Amino acid sequence: MRFESRTIATVLAAALLTVAGGSMAADESPAEIIKARHEKLKDLGTQAKAIGGQLKSGTLDRAIMTDAAKKIAASARELPTWFPKGTGPESGVKTLAKPEIWTQPDEFKAAADKFPPEADKLVEIVATGDAKAIGEQLKATGKTCQGCHKPFRTPPEDEAH
Repeated sequence: MRFESRTIATVLAAALLTVAGGSMAADESPAEIIKARHEKLKDLGTQAKAIGGQLKSGTLDRAIMTDAAKKIAASARELPTWFPKGTGPESGVKTLAKPEIWTQPDEFKAAADKFPPEADKLVEIVATGDAKAIGEQLKATGKTCQGCHKPFRTPPEDEAH
């Protein structure tokens, strides 16, 4: 089964735009929080790529895929704490997060709430070892990312057309 980098990046994207909330720790600057958020989002992409790579290989290592899927699902639940107030563009630190994350919290939450259930399904389907079903669920999980990207994320320069 073939997966394009956009499909895998889509899973990462969901992470970027899940529920707004949380608060900054007193000892962390907006720059530190944004950097940590970026690293966590990057790790989400790494986990999605691990699953996609297993599917491409034709020999599925369930341990690798299970670990990756569980990390994605855990991150889906943690995401609200990755977007505390004060860590958007107003911070003066480069971020792809749009102000709408904080100015339209109900809409952001509604879009973000679609990610955890799909990530949980990915964990369940990975356990079956059915490559076709895993691929379909990886795509479905990734689509939840797209639901947040357009309204809540500025496209990176390499995606801008």
